[in-house]
Amino acid sequence: MSHTTKPIRAVLFDMDGVLTDTEKYYNKAWVQAFHEAGYEEFTANDALFHRSLNSHDARIMYKERYGSDFDYDGTHKRANALVKEWLAIDGIPVKPGINEILSYLEEHHIWNAVVTATEYENAVRRLTTAGIHDKFKIVISAHNVPKGKPHPDPYLFAIQELSKIAEAAGEAPITADDAFAVEDSPNGITSATSAGLKTIMVPDLSQPDEELKKKLHAVCHDLTEVIDVIENTNK
Repeated sequence: MSHTTKPIRAVLFDMDGVLTDTEKYYNKAWVQAFHEAGYEEFTANDALFHRSLNSHDARIMYKERYGSDFDYDGTHKRANALVKEWLAIDGIPVKPGINEILSYLEEHHIWNAVVTATEYENAVRRLTTAGIHDKFKIVISAHNVPKGKPHPDPYLFAIQELSKIAEAAGEAPITADDAFAVEDSPNGITSATSAGLKTIMVPDLSQPDEELKKKLHAVCHDLTEVIDVIENTNK
């Protein structure tokens, strides 16, 4: 991928699987919820396709797969309840390098945001419990826009809102060209790249295939490596 000439002024992060080590809980919860509903053939690999997928598209996908009487909303509610139950016991684990990258962004006056498929109140609660909510300028939930990931709406809205904050601080507006997105799932990557952001993948539950790699600016082992990508871009 070609080297960008514009300096990076903002980094937008997915939450589950990127900032918090919580995607694995959703993967496990979806499997259990489907099995409880009688769909024993549903596997952890099937659940991977659900990462960051908005409810509207997921509802259509599963009704096509299992029939019009499939209770997606009930299954979704059960999966979320399981995640909430498990995290109440385990706490909110964070991903390696999170403190380093947040400190780096603050020191270098680079704007940041969270762009998550999780509902806003739950996202704020999770980030607060993890002790990192106050490190972010804004938290954007895909539930606040017409179409969630993999559509571009969440990232377009995040850039718009972050730009308002930057302008209020006397800085130039932020555009997609000024920003990196950091994602761990194909749906999130499609959302970010469709919005025009240069996207870095930090793999969590799966590695990128060759097609996904074509969309990516970089693949990093952890969040500390994202710092290196920013540094190289802003030289």
